[in-house]
Amino acid sequence: MNIGIVGHEAKKFIPLTEQMAKELIRQLLEPANSVLVSGHCHLGGIDIWAEEIATLLGKPKLIYAPEHHSWDRGYKPRNIKIAENSNVVHSIVVAKYPPTYEGMRFEDAVTGEPYCYHCNNNTHVKSGGCWTAKYAKSLGKQGFIHVLETENG
Repeated sequence: MNIGIVGHEAKKFIPLTEQMAKELIRQLLEPANSVLVSGHCHLGGIDIWAEEIATLLGKPKLIYAPEHHSWDRGYKPRNIKIAENSNVVHSIVVAKYPPTYEGMRFEDAVTGEPYCYHCNNNTHVKSGGCWTAKYAKSLGKQGFIHVLETENG
């Protein structure tokens, strides 16, 4: 079974949520017939951790790195390939930005909470992985969004 695993870049994680993400990835790749499908994000995080764990578990991999670092010519075509070549897509995201996060933020204008415009809610930080899971669902496949949350967010 081809299992798409996508989600946040490394700097959106704290050590605890990184540990939680890696454990979830291990669980998702546990079935004997699992094949990892992912996107080799140049910023690290879920894609790279999934590749590393698949290697440790001896799992085959289908990796679709973006050809360009832009939405239309890179990330979108890559995400479409991930969805099309997966039986199920799992997007792994965090509920809150880490205190040290200095990148682009998307926040609810009223509450100030992180906002994911792909999911149209403020339960987690925005991720292109959510777009990929939703696209997989539009193809009639399963798509899941796993929100990692700690006591501090």
